Amino acid sequence: MTADMGTPSLEAGAELERTLDRLEARMEALQFSLRARRVSPLFELWRHDLRETRETWFRLVDPDGQDPTPEGS
Repeated sequence: MTADMGTPSLEAGAELERTLDRLEARMEALQFSLRARRVSPLFELWRHDLRETRETWFRLVDPDGQDPTPEGS
């Protein structure tokens, strides 16, 4: 039995889902940190990390798409 080379394996699909879940949880934690601690010296670092995490998530979900959320939200 041969696998269709254009179709990702179940294992690869599951790994992608796990990665997306981890990135989504990271985004939620960073968003909470930003809302809860706006005066923290780490605020800009968290905001930068959130931006990069969101960009990675969207690149994995839709490699040809764009982040539909406006900057700073």
